Amino acid sequence: MAWLVANLELRPGFHELAKAYRPTIVSSNFRQLIEPILERERLELEVRANEVEWRSDGWRATFRNGDACGTCGEPCKRADVTSVGEGEIVYVGDGYSDRCAAQAADRVFARDGLAHYLDEQSVAYELFDDLHDVARAIG
Repeated sequence: MAWLVANLELRPGFHELAKAYRPTIVSSNFRQLIEPILERERLELEVRANEVEWRSDGWRATFRNGDACGTCGEPCKRADVTSVGEGEIVYVGDGYSDRCAAQAADRVFARDGLAHYLDEQSVAYELFDDLHDVARAIG
């Protein structure tokens, strides 16, 4: 965790997007790895992620979505996206764990593996390079 705090760089535009829109972070990573980065950046955002804790008998992971999704059949992030609240749901992603969740959003910004997958599925999205692109597009 200390190495991440010292070395991880956020994608350009994250600060501006976070301050303007207060996004909910939905991640397949662990909350205990995400929150120290947000603290370092002095950002308070809602984080929906898995949990990990140290116990005397070893590390224990708790996955937030243990039940299979009715859409993709896997324990995915879709339920986190659909329960965010009212209004337009904008989803920003780039990887495998974003596939199902992105398709539950009203508007999707994608890059890398997620963009390739959505192309294959003929699902509309907006390509982004950094989060400045996203902030400009939704602003």
